[in-house]
Amino acid sequence: MKNQRILVVDDEPFIIELCQRFLTAAGYTVQTALSGEEALRLFKPYRPDLVLTDIRMPGMNGLELIQEVKQQETNLAIVVITGHGTLSTAIETMKEGVLGFVIKPFTEDELLSAVKQALEKAALVKENMRLRSLMPLFEASKSLVSELNLDRLLDNVVAMVKKETNADRVSIMLLDPVTKSLTVKAFVGFPTIIPQKLHRVIGNGIAGRVAQTGQPLFIDRAQVQDTELADFLKDEDISSALSVPLISQGITTGVLNVAMLREGQLFTQSDLELVSILAGQAAAAVENAKLYQKTQLYYRKTIEALVTTLEINDPYTKGHSIRVQKWACAIADVMHLSPEDTETVRMSGLLHDIGKIGSSEEILLKEARLTPEEFERMKQHPRHSAKILGSAGLSEEIIQSVLHHHEWYNGKGYPDGLSNKQIPLASRILLVADAVDAMSSDRPYRKALPLEKLQTTLKEYSGTQFDPEIVEAVLQLLSQQGLKVVRSDGYENGLKT
Repeated sequence: MKNQRILVVDDEPFIIELCQRFLTAAGYTVQTALSGEEALRLFKPYRPDLVLTDIRMPGMNGLELIQEVKQQETNLAIVVITGHGTLSTAIETMKEGVLGFVIKPFTEDELLSAVKQALEKAALVKENMRLRSLMPLFEASKSLVSELNLDRLLDNVVAMVKKETNADRVSIMLLDPVTKSLTVKAFVGFPTIIPQKLHRVIGNGIAGRVAQTGQPLFIDRAQVQDTELADFLKDEDISSALSVPLISQGITTGVLNVAMLREGQLFTQSDLELVSILAGQAAAAVENAKLYQKTQLYYRKTIEALVTTLEINDPYTKGHSIRVQKWACAIADVMHLSPEDTETVRMSGLLHDIGKIGSSEEILLKEARLTPEEFERMKQHPRHSAKILGSAGLSEEIIQSVLHHHEWYNGKGYPDGLSNKQIPLASRILLVADAVDAMSSDRPYRKALPLEKLQTTLKEYSGTQFDPEIVEAVLQLLSQQGLKVVRSDGYENGLKT
């Protein structure tokens, strides 16, 4: 009750004085106005929880005042002071959402009872509306946890917060526990962020304080008392700001910052609650994405070690998987594949021959061409690869791409005789990348083909063994860079640098 603000409006000073005395004694904070016009001027800066107003007043009457303030605060609690002669008029105000009446002359108990009941009704309405509005938000924020790419996740967080709060600017900063500093990782609403503002030391500025204390900050420029914070808001031209910590397992991992630039547009307690909910979801999602990245890195390093083991004893195939990966990624770039599809190509290129671990060294190291029987045995390696990758927990897209990287465009490949678009796109790319590396490398039974012969061979098998679209992409690469793609495209150990 002590924090609840009441605006009393009446053209009779005696009624104003009486209401102020009763309400102040009961613990309310009271502001008064002798006219509707004066009350309207006070409304925005005072931000009352309840308006107690007379109906009959010169100039702007009580009904007109109610209509004006309701446009600014739909769920505002309003109590009408009225005499018996204007009771019918007062009843009309119920259409505007008035929650109580006080009939002149009134006692202290009658006034306080009407005010208390109106505030309780308004609080109940606001809470019900808040819960209804938060349910879709809870559902929407669940999608954050399913996003495992950290950069996309952070972009989604700031976009969602901006939409839900109607803020002008939103940024999210992650905390480096070693350097004890915050770094901006995603933002929206800024024309740009200068380098000096990308980082914040714990304890400095709004975000730095929040990271240090683990407590949210909710500040308005018109009311802030702290000189440093006031100067910051003034320098940034911010009228209202929220800064909420990202906390995971009791540890602060970052800060979510929300700002309003428009004069007179201020955040509310509901906005703080909403941003706090999103910050909680974001903190969990960020930790989930980081854990996934660590797991993926572990898988990648383990499998790279297996690939190295596979190729280490064969001077002719040593580095083959890395080179195929580089060719495949270069093709993906030329074809403007999405980041998701490019990542599938990248991992599949590295892992496409992992199933050969189960093949005998006699076949793997044979210098002559394989016999039909040996070739049939070698044709099983895509299935072996799929089993290995499945047990390692890699994505189904990668598994299927590796499984089918020997399928031919005309359906005469293996292991399942798929054709055309039945073959996963990454598999079609790998087939061409594999062939390019094989033709451009020395083998026991032949030397590497010259560039012109390689280009001619690709064209010859376009539409039968190879997807014509991918052949065109490779020919474009070869015409621009020749056979230097694997050394000049910026790929190193499966990661584009």
